Amino acid sequence: MSVEDTTAEAPAARASQLPSALIGLAFLVVAIVFAASSSWYDTFLAVHILFVVIWIGGGLFLTLFGILAERSRDPAQMAQITKMAAFAGEKVFAPAAIVVLAMGISMVLNAHLGFGHFWLIFGLLGFASSFVIGIGVLSPRARKLDTLLAERGPEAAETQAAISQILLIARFDMAVLALVIVDMVTKPFS
Repeated sequence: MSVEDTTAEAPAARASQLPSALIGLAFLVVAIVFAASSSWYDTFLAVHILFVVIWIGGGLFLTLFGILAERSRDPAQMAQITKMAAFAGEKVFAPAAIVVLAMGISMVLNAHLGFGHFWLIFGLLGFASSFVIGIGVLSPRARKLDTLLAERGPEAAETQAAISQILLIARFDMAVLALVIVDMVTKPFS
């Protein structure tokens, strides 16, 4: 990409910022109006579901791209997807997961459900599993991968092995979270 291409893209990127901000503001205003006409439980549920979509939907999207990158056997593409997943995990998914948990707890307390139901326990265990995998497994591996990419490049066998491990662990995490969704909707053994 030449300098001219870069400078030509900059105004286009800035030009979309105002419409994007206006769309976001319109969404926020309408969402507040909707929430104001609903019960607290329904408001908590709406926020809960919105952030589940951001968290788990985004994770499933990146998982799919990880699988496609592996099938392409393109080391640079696999490294890029893994780096995007690490960024999203830290900057998007972790905060979204905290909102999901807070809204879930708010719903249980608001509806006086109690935490003794199987489906709630399973959901909390799924959340805890994902939290531990993200903080204790994926995050350290992502830092190690950054070092490998800088020192050895994306084509190195050790780098590719690290990428494959991260993508496999992320698939397991997504499977657990998908089961949590099924659990939350079906409420088994209730």
